[in-house]
Amino acid sequence: MSDLKSGSDFATILLIGSGKLSKHLNYWLHLNTKSSFNLLTWDRHQDPHAIHRYAAQATHIWLAISDSAIVPFYEKYLAGHDAKVIHFSGALHDPRMIAAHPLMSFSDILYADDFYPQIYFALTGCDSLSEILPGFTNPHFSLNAETKPLYHALCVAAGNFPQMLWNEVHNLAAEKKLPTAAFDLYIEKITQNFLTLKDKSFTGPIARKDVVTIDQNILALAGTRLQSIYKSFRQEFLK
Repeated sequence: MSDLKSGSDFATILLIGSGKLSKHLNYWLHLNTKSSFNLLTWDRHQDPHAIHRYAAQATHIWLAISDSAIVPFYEKYLAGHDAKVIHFSGALHDPRMIAAHPLMSFSDILYADDFYPQIYFALTGCDSLSEILPGFTNPHFSLNAETKPLYHALCVAAGNFPQMLWNEVHNLAAEKKLPTAAFDLYIEKITQNFLTLKDKSFTGPIARKDVVTIDQNILALAGTRLQSIYKSFRQEFLK
C-alpha cells in the first residue's frame, strides 16, 4: 500500500504490523496533512520477499509488532538497511533501533482527531520526535535505557492494574445484581478526583485507618480474587 504526497522534503515510511497500534499509527499519520510522506505497509499475511524491497525504499521503518517479535524481525529482515528503524515498545531496549513509546492504551476504536496530538512519547536513542516520526509534534521526553524497566512497570501499574480491579468489581456486582452503572459513575468520578487532587483524593477505610471496616470488607470478599488483593493493600498502605 502506498500513499504519495508531493513535496521536496518527504519521508518514505514502512509501517510493519496489522494490530491495534498499527491501525492507530496509520490513521494518526494521515492526520498530519502538512507532512509529505510515502507510506508503505506490510504485515505477516503478505509476501515476506516484499520486505526487503520496501525496506530499500524506506527512510523510516516503524515496527508496530509485539515486543517478542521485534529483535528477531530486525535481525532477519532489517539489519544492514540504511533506514531509521523505530519500535514502539516501552520495555525493550536494543541500541540498533530507536524506541518511541506512546504512553497510551490503544483499542480497536480510533480516538478523536484532536486527541492524538496530546499523547506523550518516551524516546530512547533519539531526542527529536520529528526525526523518527515525521510530521508528529507530540509532547515527548527522553528515557534512558537503564530507566526503561521501571518506566514500563509504572505504565503497567497505572494502566492495567486499575482495569483488572474494576473488571473484578464489575463482575461481582453484576453477579449480585447490583447496578453496574452506579459503579461506573463512581469510577469515573474518583478518577477525575485523582487527576485533580492526587493524594488528597484518597478516601475510604484505609485512608481513615478504620480497621474494623477493613476486616469486615476482607471477610465479605471470601472466595474471590479481590480478598487477597485487599489484604495486600492493607499490608502496604495501612501504616
